[in-house]
Amino acid sequence: MAFKIGVLGPINIDLILRGDAPRDFEALKTWSGPSDVHCILAGAAGYVSQDLKKLGNEVRLVSCVSDDPFGDLLLRALDRAGIASTHVLVEEGSDSAIAIYVLLLGENKRPLTFRLPTHHGWPPEMSPETRKYLLGTNLLHCCGYLHFPDLWTEEVPNLLRDAKAKGVLTSLDPQFPLAPLEPPWLPALEPLLPHLDILMVDESEATNITGEESAEAAVDILAERVPILTVKLGERGVLVKGGGETFEVPAVPPKTFEDSIGAGDAFDAGFLQGILEGQPLEVAAKMGVTTASLSLEGVGGTATFPAREQLNF
Repeated sequence: MAFKIGVLGPINIDLILRGDAPRDFEALKTWSGPSDVHCILAGAAGYVSQDLKKLGNEVRLVSCVSDDPFGDLLLRALDRAGIASTHVLVEEGSDSAIAIYVLLLGENKRPLTFRLPTHHGWPPEMSPETRKYLLGTNLLHCCGYLHFPDLWTEEVPNLLRDAKAKGVLTSLDPQFPLAPLEPPWLPALEPLLPHLDILMVDESEATNITGEESAEAAVDILAERVPILTVKLGERGVLVKGGGETFEVPAVPPKTFEDSIGAGDAFDAGFLQGILEGQPLEVAAKMGVTTASLSLEGVGGTATFPAREQLNF
């Protein structure tokens, strides 16, 4: 079944270089060789939007891009993915974000370097048309919220409040600050939590949000604030608390491994699909770990993400 899903968050370019460079630093300084180079629509909203689209849904993205060549590239990539850019704001005179993954020495995830955007992550003031666009959905998913402290205003909390009032499912994957921010990060999220159905974090984010040293204590605190909490545990799978249940679902080993870029977003998409379909929490979690595992088999977060008919749930 296809759903209408609103996604609010930032998009950017991931430039991924894969190859085999010498491990010796002196040799590396003079090395020159071919690599596989991939330029991908990415970011907190970019990956999950493409994943949800691949599952057969209508994705209504609200974001911002620059008017530079990277922004043009992002708009073309959205069009190729079948995601409308009608509510993606183009900010003049700004610079796009780009993350550069130089995976030449055996690394599989973290970017070597990056450029932060000088445009907003999403429109700082949403028009009535944009609000209607997002609220006319089955699910409103916000992502990358902690990236943009200049957008910690009443706009997103009010949008989530109105979504809840209309019976729209609400979810948040806040990710992490792009500039140093001492824990706890909870004050930045406090206005959003009363309006959430689902909060999705990893272990590190859970402890930093709450300021707790142990993941167990952090999970208990967050689970009291939202109906459903998922905590991504990397190679160990996922922990889910909600509806009086607490359980872990182990990770599904991929058949082959390319990289783990966007795997967390792939989990989000699979889990949210299960929830929208009315699947039991444990089945939704298994859908999430399966889609995350399949994403590990290709470059970036979407290349090997499955269509809905490929998931046996």
